[in-house]
Amino acid sequence: MDIKETGKKLKPFAPVLSVALVTACVAGSLSGYEAPVYAVTQEETPAKKEETKEKKEEKKTAAKGSFDLEDGVYKGTGTGYAGDITVSVLIKDKQIVSIDILSSSDDAAFFTRAKAVIDKIIEGQTLDVDTVSGATFSSRGIISAVKNALTGEKDTSETGQAQSGQTGAAAGSSTSVAQVEDAAAYKDGTYYGSGTGFGGPLKVMVEISGGKIASIQIVENSDGSDYISKAASLIDSIIATQSTNVDTVSGATYSSVGIIQAVRDALSQAAVNGTSDTSQNNNNNSNNNSSSDDNNSTVTGTVPYKEGIYYGTADGYSGDVSVAVVIQEKTIKAILITESSDDEAFFNRAMDVVKKVIRTQKTDDVDTVSGATYSSKGLLNAIKNALKQAEKVTNGESIDEKPDLTDLKELIERAEKLEEDKYTETSWAVLQTRLADAQEALEETKQTIVDKAVEKLKTAIAQLESKDGKDEENTKYVSGTYEVTVPCTPDDDEDFEEYNLTMTVTIRDDKIVAITDITGDGDSSNDRYITKAANGTSSIKGVVSQIIDKGMPEDIDTVSRATCSSNAILEGCKKVLEEAERPTDMEAE
Repeated sequence: MDIKETGKKLKPFAPVLSVALVTACVAGSLSGYEAPVYAVTQEETPAKKEETKEKKEEKKTAAKGSFDLEDGVYKGTGTGYAGDITVSVLIKDKQIVSIDILSSSDDAAFFTRAKAVIDKIIEGQTLDVDTVSGATFSSRGIISAVKNALTGEKDTSETGQAQSGQTGAAAGSSTSVAQVEDAAAYKDGTYYGSGTGFGGPLKVMVEISGGKIASIQIVENSDGSDYISKAASLIDSIIATQSTNVDTVSGATYSSVGIIQAVRDALSQAAVNGTSDTSQNNNNNSNNNSSSDDNNSTVTGTVPYKEGIYYGTADGYSGDVSVAVVIQEKTIKAILITESSDDEAFFNRAMDVVKKVIRTQKTDDVDTVSGATYSSKGLLNAIKNALKQAEKVTNGESIDEKPDLTDLKELIERAEKLEEDKYTETSWAVLQTRLADAQEALEETKQTIVDKAVEKLKTAIAQLESKDGKDEENTKYVSGTYEVTVPCTPDDDEDFEEYNLTMTVTIRDDKIVAITDITGDGDSSNDRYITKAANGTSSIKGVVSQIIDKGMPEDIDTVSRATCSSNAILEGCKKVLEEAERPTDMEAE
């Protein structure tokens, strides 16, 4: 079977290799990388898809790079919130292929959010992109660092900390809070309040005993640990003075204001008399992301667990659902939703499960919600898992489960035995980056992070390219990177319109070693199913990992509630293998 090499630009093995290709191990330029890229031939799709396909092609053309630079890696520095941000930018064929963060002083929580600008820059092939709300200084620093790498223009601006008077926090946050007249007394009980910190919503639990503020606990926040720890020092002042008219903490102003707002919101529910004016924050304690008993001082339970906040995760409809369950005085006081990818309309309906659990103080005999069965079942199971965690703590058992490092250690040992002079410069650089990440993952406490490191290192080893080209000898398939497009067709339910799914598949040594850039040209509502099919959930392995583990799309389990997308990915891999198969001697003649 004849394989025609296309003139398309080499795509990065993103997201698997988007970080790896531009690490510090490559101080100079990476040139001469000519891994083959193939376009897989496929039958024409129905006429109704032609218009969508044309639009997709237009989008690709519009995003074509025009950076007049030689192929290679360029290093640049910009100014973030706390200090310098240094990046490496990989240029190939006048396009930005990938951007890697080499160093940063900014808080991890905000910096992770800020890195969204990287995708915007690569997708649009332009530096003219918007900063990320809630991480303005960090995202601006990344953009400036990329500009410095490509143009040499230096970022001479001050750090965000030095510009503390400017708006750098999430929308709705504030740097000041007005004085109020506090209530003279409060009803005993536990109350929950919301405010807006630097990174977004912030929630507190306030305990009233003897008509006084007895304790204040931060139960949910989007701010960085350093900032929230510093701001939390004002809690002692509030309790000592029995007043929320306290000074904010220097260096953590936004977080301080968020705490004060949240405490005032909670106290407004407990006030016996006085004005306790909370108009400054306009927050409502009853929202779609949390639920607490309607009468905090009267609902009691018989939950036999130690007081605290416990966390649980389970499968929802589109992905994981995570909750935080607050237990105090043998009572489930509140259940906070910390993560969900399910559709908002269905998920809001599913929240009835949370209300029932708080009302009945038990998870048994709580029915799922009709019309939102999977979401409500996910919520209920997440709550049950949180209570299992509470049971372990009560029994004196550790809830810190140690990850299985066996596979990771074996891969690291295997990678360390390889010899650099046998492989191409680029593929070796990728391996060294993944090896360093894997060694760091040995200290991780989460199995998901360890598993991800295993997968990336395994892929890097599989993608090593021999300098002498002997990898190609006696192989059934031609090694290379292939782009394929296949139709994703609905099953008997016909609950979506057929669309085209495109992805990039890499073959090395007769095995599929990477599947990346999986996208659909249909309705955006399909994206969640594509992601679920590819990556799976905390309890279901995605088809991509399964295929790479086996090297072939054989005996692969499709992902429940993402079956059609799973089958489309499998079909794409099979089509690539058909096109990559070497012609026999007879066919060659």
